[in-house]
Amino acid sequence: MSPKVSQAYKDEKRAIILEGALHCFIDKGFQATTIDDIVRHLGMSKGAIYSYFSSKEVMYIQMADDKMNAMVENSSEDFKNMPSAEDQIRYMFDRFRRQSLDELRKWLAFHLEFMLYAARQPELTERWNQYANKALLFMQEIMEGGMKTGEFRSDLDIAAASRLFWSVRDGLALQFMLSGEETDYKSMINEMEKKVFRYIQG
Repeated sequence: MSPKVSQAYKDEKRAIILEGALHCFIDKGFQATTIDDIVRHLGMSKGAIYSYFSSKEVMYIQMADDKMNAMVENSSEDFKNMPSAEDQIRYMFDRFRRQSLDELRKWLAFHLEFMLYAARQPELTERWNQYANKALLFMQEIMEGGMKTGEFRSDLDIAAASRLFWSVRDGLALQFMLSGEETDYKSMINEMEKKVFRYIQG
């Protein structure tokens, strides 16, 4: 009988595998990366990796989920000290400003590649939408809170406002994907922040 493995051990192993997969995705791109690449990078057996993840697609989705869940959890914890919805949204813009363009570009490159890949596979598209909806719901809750406190205009369409917020983020990231300076990127975030608040506050 094989020895029992603790949940903490399993969680650590999963984290190590995901970290190795992330390294390979950044280095080679999502589609070019194979399970064998991840095996070689980690020095693990293929069987050990498959005992945690059935495919590189599952690895990517878990990685994206973990990143989203960490963002929501960390932000929600910080929000306890900022009851104002306006402060919460400004905090989110500040998170964007603190992320360097180099870091953003590394993540975005294979992030976009996965989206194009998933667009041709309905089961992956459905799973992707579950991930994306977390971000929308997170922002909708902030927008709704701002309407209740009178910070935002009473006729605000919170679904549209939430999509606007993330579209600003994603649109700027795409525009600066291949070129552009850090100072210009952060300056544009500042300008977009002003425009978002003009829209939601009326």
